[in-house]
Amino acid sequence: MMYEDVIRDFAIRTKRNLAIIEQLHKNGMEAYETTQLVNSCLGLLVFPQQRFIKRIPETPIEQLIQEGWPVPQVTGQFPQVANLNELIRYLRNAIAHFNIQFIGDSENQIRLLRVWNTRGGTKTWEAELSVADLKKISERFS
Repeated sequence: MMYEDVIRDFAIRTKRNLAIIEQLHKNGMEAYETTQLVNSCLGLLVFPQQRFIKRIPETPIEQLIQEGWPVPQVTGQFPQVANLNELIRYLRNAIAHFNIQFIGDSENQIRLLRVWNTRGGTKTWEAELSVADLKKISERFS
């Protein structure tokens, strides 16, 4: 079936595919839900951000926190993002440019992602977030 609204429909289909992979994993199948989540970020973060970059509000980070948005924990001496527009742009850049490091737990399961943004070859932001937080951000944004 063709897309009526490519960005919206692609995001809806991406969410459905992610849910299927997650269910297979819960049912004991060899399915990689974190890998699928990062792949899904193309349809849930990267594509929508590219299309609607100027329409993403500059909602202050403090307001996002009050509204229940997870916010990546900055590492190092980098400043925290100021608003939703910047958060989505930095996450989009991290995913699109594969500025991601997967961090495992004591059971060798991926639990954290380290993401970063660069400008002109210089790192401008680095943060860590849980797999669950990346999923929440992706779902809320899309």
